[in-house]
Amino acid sequence: MCFMKFLIMTLGIGLVLALTTTALAQEPEKVNEIVVRVNNEIITLVDYQNALRDFREELGRQMTGKSEAEIDAEFVRLKPTVLNYMIDDLLLEQKAKELNIDVEAEVNQRMKDIANQNGQPTVLAFENELKKQGIDPEGARASIRKQFQQQSVIQREVLAPIYQRLNDKDKLDFYKRNQDAFKIPGEVTLSEIFLPLEGHTASEVDQRAKRLVAELRAGKSFAEAVQENSPVGRASRAQSGKLGVFKQGELKEDIAAAISTLKTGDVTEPIRLQDGFQIIRLDDQKATTLRKFEDADVQNAIGRAATMERAEEARKKYLEKLRQDAFVKIADGYVAAQVKPTEKTDKN
Repeated sequence: MCFMKFLIMTLGIGLVLALTTTALAQEPEKVNEIVVRVNNEIITLVDYQNALRDFREELGRQMTGKSEAEIDAEFVRLKPTVLNYMIDDLLLEQKAKELNIDVEAEVNQRMKDIANQNGQPTVLAFENELKKQGIDPEGARASIRKQFQQQSVIQREVLAPIYQRLNDKDKLDFYKRNQDAFKIPGEVTLSEIFLPLEGHTASEVDQRAKRLVAELRAGKSFAEAVQENSPVGRASRAQSGKLGVFKQGELKEDIAAAISTLKTGDVTEPIRLQDGFQIIRLDDQKATTLRKFEDADVQNAIGRAATMERAEEARKKYLEKLRQDAFVKIADGYVAAQVKPTEKTDKN
């Protein structure tokens, strides 16, 4: 993978957009065309065109295998949402400044991580590589900073209040509706004796295996039977037949069925394998259990999950409120999904 492609993946489309916007900002007739005013800031035609281009490329990657006509049709359908997201992002950035949110530590760590992912020993070396690619490192930092600012605003203004408002009834209701998520799967511990064909007919080995099962059920030592029958090359032989611990759903259907009625210490009837017969002993078993609602880890998990369950609707309402309180004017000829120019009036 070339450096630029990896850069796009690690920095994200938003960053590439910001960087390419800078590169194209030398076309004055385009820069001066304002598509949207958001309070005291603007989105230019260059910004918008670059966002559309990057969105079309990302859509193509997501719709791999689809025809160009299908991708173009989906692009046309979703095109109005691009400007909508750009407005949302700018409002969040402005809110971050209003709240004096400081994300420099996160930005520095992100730059360090990206440098490591690109095989660069230091951030300085990475920034020098960016310059060789014609990319302004400060532009990269600025775009990453905006991403963290937006995330911090949502965390502080949307997610944290949801989490704080959750009461015991909310949590218990979530717990009851999602009990599968809090179950500890049952597990079994198994051992085996393997009888290989090794030049014998399947019928002969089957009969020998059945006799061995009868002997085991009559009290024969399982460990001795392993040494007498399992071949030296069989991995379980060195462990006295131990196969290990298996959680519910991890076993093959035939083995799961064979042990389903066993009690601890019981052995199965011989199970036919491609190269021999297997006798399995159920060494131990634990039933599926439900983690207690009162457990601290469960409470934390419920809090996070219940918050995220409510997050999308709350985020939508928060952004709507930001727009209601803001001055947003979209130039004639442009459309942002869910926002019409006539819905906004100028605010001084």
